[in-house]
Order: sequence, then structure tokens, then C-alpha cells
Amino acid sequence: MTSVTAKITSKGQITLPKEIRERLGVGNGDTVRFEIEDGEIKVYPDRSFDFATLIGAAPLSEEWDGLSAAEVIEALRGEPDERAAVQEAPKHPNVTRLGDL
Repeated sequence: MTSVTAKITSKGQITLPKEIRERLGVGNGDTVRFEIEDGEIKVYPDRSFDFATLIGAAPLSEEWDGLSAAEVIEALRGEPDERAAVQEAPKHPNVTRLGDL
């Protein structure tokens, strides 16, 4: 078992020692999660994220360069006859369409 200490500030803050940050794989701006169970405190890297952070994260392909978001969405929906075919297809028991909600 490895033991590492850290000093608590007047605001109740600590700096995670470098060895701990490296073992957790966290760095500047990352968050950690504390779990308390049976008198033990465990620290984990917080890998949760907000899907909104993905917006604009990947560049669009050249065919969509310069298009508005609405135009990209329309392009992704496919041709009207293809959409109609999907709407007319028999419902799959494990699929819920947004229009059915």
C-alpha cells in the first residue's frame, strides 16, 4: 500500500500530489469524484461529460462546409422518398420512433 499526504488549506482544499494525478490520469481542468463507503474514501477520475461539449468538436466534411446547421440536418435526413419508405416500413418491436412518443 502506498501512502501519500497532502496539506489542507484554510478553505478545506488540497492539491492532489503528482503521483496521484498521474495514477488517476487527470490534469489541469479535469475533475475527480469522491466516493465514501464503509469508512473509506475513494477517488476516481470523473469521466462523465456533457454531450453539448461535443458540438463543433469534429470538423464537418468538405461537402457540408459553409452549410447552416439546418441544411446539414436536412442533408442527413435523406431524400423525401427514402424518408417516406422508412415511415411506411413495419415497426420493429425494439424501436421507438420519436413521432410515436
